[in-house]
Amino acid sequence: MGMKINSDAYKGLKVLVTGATGFKGSWLIHWLKLMGAEVRGFGLSPESDPNLYESLKNNVSGDLQIKNILDREYLHELMSGFKPVLVFHLAAQPLVSVSYEDPRDTHMTNIFGLINLLEELRVSDSVRAAAIITSDKCYSTEYGKRKFKEDDPMGGMDPYSASKACAEIITKSYYNSFFREKPAAFATLRAGNIIGGGDWSRDRLIPDIVRSLTSGRKIVLRNPDSVRPWQHVLDALSGYLITAEMMMTGKLSGLNSFNFGPSLKTDYTVLKIAEDFAGKFFGDKFEIELRKPDFAETDYLRLDSSKSSDVLGWKSCWDTGKSLEKTADWYKRFYGGKETSSDICTEQIEDYLNDINI
Repeated sequence: MGMKINSDAYKGLKVLVTGATGFKGSWLIHWLKLMGAEVRGFGLSPESDPNLYESLKNNVSGDLQIKNILDREYLHELMSGFKPVLVFHLAAQPLVSVSYEDPRDTHMTNIFGLINLLEELRVSDSVRAAAIITSDKCYSTEYGKRKFKEDDPMGGMDPYSASKACAEIITKSYYNSFFREKPAAFATLRAGNIIGGGDWSRDRLIPDIVRSLTSGRKIVLRNPDSVRPWQHVLDALSGYLITAEMMMTGKLSGLNSFNFGPSLKTDYTVLKIAEDFAGKFFGDKFEIELRKPDFAETDYLRLDSSKSSDVLGWKSCWDTGKSLEKTADWYKRFYGGKETSSDICTEQIEDYLNDINI
């Protein structure tokens, strides 16, 4: 029996999504709305053009706002007025490269933005479950461990990773200090490197390749031999949705943490991902140039997702090859100009749901 996503659990449910304008947030809101959830959300104005937030037109009813998680007054008004039952916290500065350029802003957003939300959860009488999205990069890599489990030490050798380790520690401290006697359940959720259609963020592998190929430039790689836990955005989101449902129904209580990583049979390097994706998206007419990296990143990172499998019944559905195929298909159809982002995302979510039931 495969994992189960209970769409009925979300029908009419009041859900707040922070980071609603981002790549992952846009996919999540689209999926929640397909299930009939009542969604409110906010995020920063997208920097890229195009971007998934605007092309999906998730905001036709005006229930999403361009606001900053550091705006405590707005967050208080939203929480007290909307009274969400479930919160997905995705608001973050999500890029390692940007964290080197502006470490202060990265820490302000990823740490104090989270604290703003936790302060509002302290006074909320409606929230039954909060899913705090952190990162696979929250783990300490100083000890050479290659496949991380949820109880491994937190750490971070760059500003982004450190901010996500701090987010984990702060969530745990807040839960233990203020939420033990409350009915709300919390979970920190750690996913791998996400790929999927509709991402145009800077300094990410797939978006960089798409920009290069669609503008006739060479593909430039800075860490060709690095290995990451590549996975499709729907694999990560399915884990988030299953966790949230189990918290809302009382099958999970207290504070939990879960990894969501791909079940890799072979390691996919940056170079292999680039070659496979470019071939699927653009054919065989492309060039790859290798350059010295501008900043340091962990060169090998893997997640152990056995706890998610045992406790949640979750497993990675689309392997890396299938994820690349679905991602390339999304971009080909988008640039083909005959289908809307909404249609493509809806079809891929339906394909994913069909595949998990096979």
